[in-house]
Amino acid sequence: MKKSIVATGVIAILAFGYIGTSMHTGNLIEENLDTDLAVFAQQVNSSQQMFNLQISHNNDEKGIFSTKTHLKVTLTQKNQIINDDDGSVIVLYDDDATIHHGPFPLAALANGSFSPQLAWLEFAITEKTNPTLWKLAGNKPYISGHAGLSYSDYLTVKLATESIKLTHSDFDLIEDDGIFELGKWNIVFEKQNNESDLTMQASLDKLNLVIDPNNVISFNGLNMSFKPEQNKTTVDYDINISSLKMKSIEYGSYTDIDFNDLTSKGNVNYKDYKISDQSEINRLTVSTNRSTSNAVNNIELNKFVLNQQMELNPKNHAVDGSLFTSVDSIIYGKQNLGNGSLDLNFKGFDKKDIFKGFYMDYLDDLEDFVEDMPFNTTLTLNKFNWHNDAGDININFVLDINDLNYILNSGDDTGKDTDERIDTFKLKVEAPFDVMARFYAQFENPQYSEVTEQHVRSVKSNIKLSTEMFLGNIPFFVFNNGQTDGIFSDISLTKDSDEVQVNGEIMSKKDFFYNF
Repeated sequence: MKKSIVATGVIAILAFGYIGTSMHTGNLIEENLDTDLAVFAQQVNSSQQMFNLQISHNNDEKGIFSTKTHLKVTLTQKNQIINDDDGSVIVLYDDDATIHHGPFPLAALANGSFSPQLAWLEFAITEKTNPTLWKLAGNKPYISGHAGLSYSDYLTVKLATESIKLTHSDFDLIEDDGIFELGKWNIVFEKQNNESDLTMQASLDKLNLVIDPNNVISFNGLNMSFKPEQNKTTVDYDINISSLKMKSIEYGSYTDIDFNDLTSKGNVNYKDYKISDQSEINRLTVSTNRSTSNAVNNIELNKFVLNQQMELNPKNHAVDGSLFTSVDSIIYGKQNLGNGSLDLNFKGFDKKDIFKGFYMDYLDDLEDFVEDMPFNTTLTLNKFNWHNDAGDININFVLDINDLNYILNSGDDTGKDTDERIDTFKLKVEAPFDVMARFYAQFENPQYSEVTEQHVRSVKSNIKLSTEMFLGNIPFFVFNNGQTDGIFSDISLTKDSDEVQVNGEIMSKKDFFYNF
């Protein structure tokens, strides 16, 4: 009897303690809800330059174990990328919601979260909020999810969507035989107590866009993550796509493009205009005109790599950067054409020429005086290499020229002025005829896996004849390097010398530019 009384007392104490903790948690939520929502929105907004997230609430009703409120979540554009009179406001949520008080909300436990939670919010878009999405999602919430905030300020927001399929009857802009099918999204936001710790992971199982039966885009297995760095202006990203297919027809010509295992990772600094990206495609196949079963019309690139960096020079607001690309093999029909790489750096390029393909019109807001500042432009091809069974083609060069923009934009005859503005020019070409002949012979015979030596010799003879015809009178090239026939050049020019070294010979700078 005494033991049962003690047990009952302990249970009562724990119950009253839990109720007291829950009521205290409710008070904390009431006091800090506005601040917590504002901080979260600010972190999302500062981590990207596309949209502003706005979260508001009203009609709060606090209870012992939960607080009821009306929650509204919207997105608006930061920069008018899409022209829309209403500012392209997207309402993500506009409905009642229940915030469960900690420390152990049943809703959190049901979702597998067993750590103490200050607050736990579950939500789902109702038919009232968006009847169209409700219907498209199969008469159920299109977006549902939950948010949890721990006592140590660890915030987790998880969103999930249902798949939807749109046809012309749902959306007038879709053609009569067109289809837009969007798979299921899963999105997770996580934040530690440090503002810079906000991360986002998202996945989409599939997307299909059928403009018409001959023009189709689809992909599967999209996974991406974004995380701001400590400086809050740089965002690290990691994007993966399992497969991507594009099918199109234009002017009677069919083209099918297939990607497999596409990855892209790097970071973007929106304030200093720095971009660093490393991308790779495991296999890229392009098929034209006929079905993919006809190997003659197939080009396949294996392990295609593209790495690039760009940044705005703070001294003259020109763009510096680098680019590296390589491919392990190119298969044309049944022929393996070989492998190659290109590695170059550039410095002092006009920002408008580089960034005009991006949404960076606000670069025009930089001080006007920088437009008139002269600067050196340097383009360095560290190495271009192409390799096949016959050997290698190698090319490298350096061009350092003062105020390239003046030369390109001037309407006058600037030939003499251009000569004086070149600080450095170096070029080295090693292109054996054997390598070129094998490449062209393979290209002409995609239906076979090999080429005959007779065919290679015939192509080589034609290449030699064409080379002597078009380049024979140009003193910058020689056609034998002492070991093999080909196209060879070795040039070195500097501003502080009136002489130019050309293939081991000395030429005056005047004669060089005359022949150039």
